[in-house]
Amino acid sequence: MSVKLYSHSKSDLEKAVEIILKKATEFTLPTNKAEEQPEDLISQIEATKFLHISVPTIIEWRKNKNLPHYNFNGRYYYSKKELLEYGKNQRK
Repeated sequence: MSVKLYSHSKSDLEKAVEIILKKATEFTLPTNKAEEQPEDLISQIEATKFLHISVPTIIEWRKNKNLPHYNFNGRYYYSKKELLEYGKNQRK
């Protein structure tokens, strides 16, 4: 009595291996988020200088007043464009 341990032909298995190898060679690892940050983003220290405010003030605004920001690995970045829009909206 013989037992069949697989249900696919040799050519089917070879084709599957070819597909897997092709996908593996085309696969790229995701890049680091910090590398993808737009050129417009500035650090928290740069944002305080840009706005002429202190670090505790920008932290308070970020936490309590919905200051737009981006968090990359625990570091905060701000868009100059969004900071200007935020300032305009706060005057209204």
